[in-house]
Amino acid sequence: MVCIGSKPFRRKGLKSVDSADMDEGESSYKRSKKNDKNNKSRGGQLCATGGDGSYKQAEGKKTKSKRSRKQNLNAEGNGDSKKPSIKSQKPAKSVDPSKEPTKLRKKVDPETAKYFAEIAKLFESNEVDLEDRPSICANALEETRGREVELATDMIISHTLQTLLEGCDVEQLCGFLQNCAEEFPSIAVDKFGSHVAETALKSLAVHLQDDESYSMIEDTLNKIGKVVVHEAVSVMCSQYGSHVLRSLLCLCKGVPLSTLEEFHGKKPHALLAERLRNRSQQSSGHDPNIFQRGFTGIFKFLVREMLDRTKDEITSLRVNNYSSFVLQATLKLLVGDEQELLHAVQVLLSCDDEGKFIEGVTKQDILALLEDTASSHLFEVIVEVAPEVMYNRLLNEVFKKSLFEISSQQCGNFVVQALVSSARTKDHVDLFWEELGPKLQTLLEIGKSGVVASVLAACRRFQTHVHECCQTLSAAVSSESESTSCIVPHILFLESYFRQKSHWMWPKGERMHTMGCLMLQTVFGCSNQVIQPYIISITSMETDHIFETAKDSGGNHVLEAFLCSEASAKQKYEVIAKLQGHFGELSMYPSSSFTVEKCFSASNVPLKESIAAELLAVQADLSKTKHGPYLLKKLDIDGFARQPEQWKRSQKSKESVYREFQAAFESKAKEQTETSSKAAKRQRKHEKSEPLGVLDTAISTLSLGPETPEPGLTTANMGLPGNKGRLKRKSKAHPTDAKDFSNKKFIGNFTNNTPFLSKGGLKRKFDGQATAAADFSSKNFTRNSTNNTPFLRNSGKRNSPATELANMAGKPKLSSFEVNKLFKSPSNDSRKSGFESKPFLKKQKR
Repeated sequence: MVCIGSKPFRRKGLKSVDSADMDEGESSYKRSKKNDKNNKSRGGQLCATGGDGSYKQAEGKKTKSKRSRKQNLNAEGNGDSKKPSIKSQKPAKSVDPSKEPTKLRKKVDPETAKYFAEIAKLFESNEVDLEDRPSICANALEETRGREVELATDMIISHTLQTLLEGCDVEQLCGFLQNCAEEFPSIAVDKFGSHVAETALKSLAVHLQDDESYSMIEDTLNKIGKVVVHEAVSVMCSQYGSHVLRSLLCLCKGVPLSTLEEFHGKKPHALLAERLRNRSQQSSGHDPNIFQRGFTGIFKFLVREMLDRTKDEITSLRVNNYSSFVLQATLKLLVGDEQELLHAVQVLLSCDDEGKFIEGVTKQDILALLEDTASSHLFEVIVEVAPEVMYNRLLNEVFKKSLFEISSQQCGNFVVQALVSSARTKDHVDLFWEELGPKLQTLLEIGKSGVVASVLAACRRFQTHVHECCQTLSAAVSSESESTSCIVPHILFLESYFRQKSHWMWPKGERMHTMGCLMLQTVFGCSNQVIQPYIISITSMETDHIFETAKDSGGNHVLEAFLCSEASAKQKYEVIAKLQGHFGELSMYPSSSFTVEKCFSASNVPLKESIAAELLAVQADLSKTKHGPYLLKKLDIDGFARQPEQWKRSQKSKESVYREFQAAFESKAKEQTETSSKAAKRQRKHEKSEPLGVLDTAISTLSLGPETPEPGLTTANMGLPGNKGRLKRKSKAHPTDAKDFSNKKFIGNFTNNTPFLSKGGLKRKFDGQATAAADFSSKNFTRNSTNNTPFLRNSGKRNSPATELANMAGKPKLSSFEVNKLFKSPSNDSRKSGFESKPFLKKQKR
């Protein structure tokens, strides 16, 4: 047992009980937020720099009256005794405690306080061995039996309890939670008890992989869950209980501790990047594969009971800041379970089981919710994770013909961003373009650039209206009297340009517009024909402006996107040359170092030598930075310093190999495109004159059938002769007997150096009478073997050209034999007969 000292212990770092700032709480919850005068939208929440593209879901700053502060100082009232009124339209604000029954906090007796003070002092002295730590924690937790609530809600002892729960065994941990299960909601809504509850839940997650402990943890969570659902409303609306409930849901779902914070609210830049990158439907939800072992039954029970018991209060819960966070996390956790997710969305939207709004709820009622901060956050998650059926219904019944109106709102524009970014089909993007396309300039002028960026990204993702969107964007940031060269600078400083449109000048020292930089990154990812005005604009920028762009944390991403675009090498060299003399300085910045690396990769040998020389001059200082050693190794600066000539020969060799690969790859792609085009024309011409032959039907099915992996896949891509529309036939009998043909087999006479179907066509021999139309699906091909094989033989999984190029890049030098071997067409003898056969017309692995 731990000895009891004579002096009570006060934990280091804690404020005094008499401190007037006691109401600030723990910083880990982020329970306060400074008001930003420049970003008044969404109730003071953080917007993207210079725009409206991202924001932070802050949990607000809860003001307290002097009376409630006094109650906390005297340690007589519950830390969260002021439960927000569900009937109020602004439940996030404080409620007068005189109107609510307060729950008095019991004082801890001096002897118990002294005991736990000694325990805390013992742990802080680092004198406890790792072997003795569990037994000390177990003994100390035994002293909490029957007094869990009063100890967990004490300002000082609660910290000691957190240490004990982190260091004890799973048996003591579950025992503590089961003993206080009936009072768990009271602990969860307390300022100090909520930390204890969350620590206990996180400690449980550590033991989930232990099979022996699984059933014990399940019983504990089941007991807690049954109590929590009865107090769901009060816990959800509590400033502190909201955190605990989200952690409980994540634990039951099996969310790893490393990703737990993502379900408590994403950071602005992460949310923004996710929305603008290429995404599939419901991509804002998390991959089910990341979840660990959980308790699916308890999770479904919690969600169902929580939603069913709060149906009558759902109108108020949607506009409450803290309950909104719980509902958002619930929706994200339900991704992958279509039935439960659909039920949850229907409850939140006040719909019946058929998805129709209940009586008394109109479209205008739903649209009005988009003007509220908390409910608009909730609607963003709804449109992102909603099943396609519900997404279509929302789009057609709520948002259609109101998109521009909603986009003009302070909060509603974020919902439109989420809606556009979550488009599931090309038809959805067509609808967005129809309503928002003509209004892009207006949206930019009123500061809603996030909507424009979302529309641009969606158009690029579905390859529709890309050219019109890029043209509209360039026209919006340049007048008829201005040249093309001003397009990129105006987008880089989008906000300041529209603020000083008539007399705009390049602002020195001003940070570039986040949303403008993101739009330019999207633009440079489009085809070369579409982005010509943007390429001309960036190549005509002044040297100082290029340098400032490379130093900016957003502008350097624009330069990197340009260097990876389809612009010509000459145009890229022109921009890189303007940075000569500045690469040493740029390499010292963590973000700009990536730009230096991109410039090196896109340069020719003379430019690479210039970049290496500048980095060599700052090698000593660069090697001291966190990113410096990687950059120096990547560019082989040590090799350049030791043997410059050998370094140059190595770079020339790599460049030569890359050019050979590029030339071969492009020629093959061009040949395949031309072959596919000729085959398609010949096929269309033949369809008008006569029916397709048997083998032609099979080939057309392969190239155009529903199982084709890609829209551009043709017979030429598959190794079949796309440019030979008709096949030579050789038959001894009259080709009209269709019945006899079903018993025949095809025998291909090929040599080892002949592809499966050569350009000279396929000659077939029949043992009996042949026919021109029969059941082709029952036939087998035999080649140099008596074994029956399917029409398409599985050749095994092959590396993609990009993978082969990556393998070559790892070698210092490649022989001409290796280069020729890489691009040589696979011969028949390379296909081993031992591979597993696949049925006729089954899609192969690529």
